[in-house]
Amino acid sequence: MLRPGGRLVVSTHHPTADWIRQGGSYFTIETIEETWSQGWTVRYWRLPLTATSAEFAQAGFLIERLVEPRPAPGMVERFPKHYDKLNREPGFINFRLVKP
Repeated sequence: MLRPGGRLVVSTHHPTADWIRQGGSYFTIETIEETWSQGWTVRYWRLPLTATSAEFAQAGFLIERLVEPRPAPGMVERFPKHYDKLNREPGFINFRLVKP
């Protein structure tokens, strides 16, 4: 539930990151189950940006802003490999949504 004029912020993994890691067609829509480095088993949807945008529209939202965040400068010292990779390939995507 949003107040009139309220915004919804959504942050998720970038669809190209899934495609690079999983291979196949970027346009494939499927459920993925993976075990991440800390032993966490996660399940999520792999979808192209078009499908994500369509779901927002179907729910009555407009995308007010889209951001593909870059790593914070301080990350280069602690995690140089991840820092370099995230400066070449987006890992996350953020949306600010509004209901007109």
